[in-house]
Amino acid sequence: MPWAQVGPGWLLAEWSPVGPHRGGEQPAPGEPEKASTTLYLVDPAGNRYAITTFAPGGDVRLVDWSGDGSHALFTPSYVSPTSAISVDLRTGQQTTIPIAGDPRYTRPDGTALLVSTSFNGDRPGTLKRVDLSGNPQFSYPTDDLGGAGQFSGDFVESADGTRLVLATANLGNEVVARSDNSLVVMSNDGKVIQTLPTPMPKALCAPVKWWTSTTLLVRCTAEGSSANQLWEMPLDGGAATSITALNSGQGDDPGFGGDLGDGDAWRLPSGTFLQSAGACGTEFLSRLTPDGHTARVTIPGVSDSVVVTGAADDRLLVRGQLECGGTTSLVSYDPAANAAKVLLGPPVNGGGVSQAMLYPRPDA
Repeated sequence: MPWAQVGPGWLLAEWSPVGPHRGGEQPAPGEPEKASTTLYLVDPAGNRYAITTFAPGGDVRLVDWSGDGSHALFTPSYVSPTSAISVDLRTGQQTTIPIAGDPRYTRPDGTALLVSTSFNGDRPGTLKRVDLSGNPQFSYPTDDLGGAGQFSGDFVESADGTRLVLATANLGNEVVARSDNSLVVMSNDGKVIQTLPTPMPKALCAPVKWWTSTTLLVRCTAEGSSANQLWEMPLDGGAATSITALNSGQGDDPGFGGDLGDGDAWRLPSGTFLQSAGACGTEFLSRLTPDGHTARVTIPGVSDSVVVTGAADDRLLVRGQLECGGTTSLVSYDPAANAAKVLLGPPVNGGGVSQAMLYPRPDA
């Protein structure tokens, strides 16, 4: 393993020799229902290195990669996590950690976990820091967030680990009175630094990720509606800038062409690209148009439905999706050249790639 070369542009990917099937499609004769899953480290050229294997039926999901690149974090795919598995990428050793919520590594180097739960009726979400044995280290104050409201469960942490940005769960209903829907910037010792007014006052807004080192990508959904929009919000409290136009989420908006809403975005030299939601649980890749709408992107040799893993240089890393089901191949796509290369999965080595994640960005 060329560890000295591992860095930006490398990927972690979960691969199984048993690939997904379309709805109603029968497995091939002799094909097992379940098989072991291998975690691969994949370089930008597609060379792959096996790290560890999960037993058949484990159904684990890759949820984070530590900022120092040394460990990967997994949780069960289809249940509320009561444990997580931390994998040492150099040795392949798996360590089970008891938790109660959704975990991710602390930044910058993954020496602990941040574990969150979501707002539930009249109970605020929670956010706790635990060590890598599951022992509590710190509970963040999430009941009121400095007067902004109860914590929704959505948050992002800065790359240096000094700040968190938390979303509020102000529904304005008979259970929880509306107070504010600001995002709240908090230090890593739980002190509220400032509140950031969101650009859509009557909406639920949540941080998606760091857009730059000083701005956030934020998704807002209007109260009692499917209307949604992506925004760039500066951390200094300045005015937010819309990235997409307002999308009704009904699938018939002029300029959106079947796009029900955009959940993430990537700005490349060749344009801004988005993960767009389609009908029946499908997803696809879109390019942002100058007026804030979207145009579907067709990747050569890849199904119409794709899940975007992320961006590196001027490449997008995507996984082809079978209708509303699982994903198959991990593909590197150069949108400037409209060229695609399969890195893992069919036709390179068959099976299916269920999850993938890019090496952590040093600035996000």
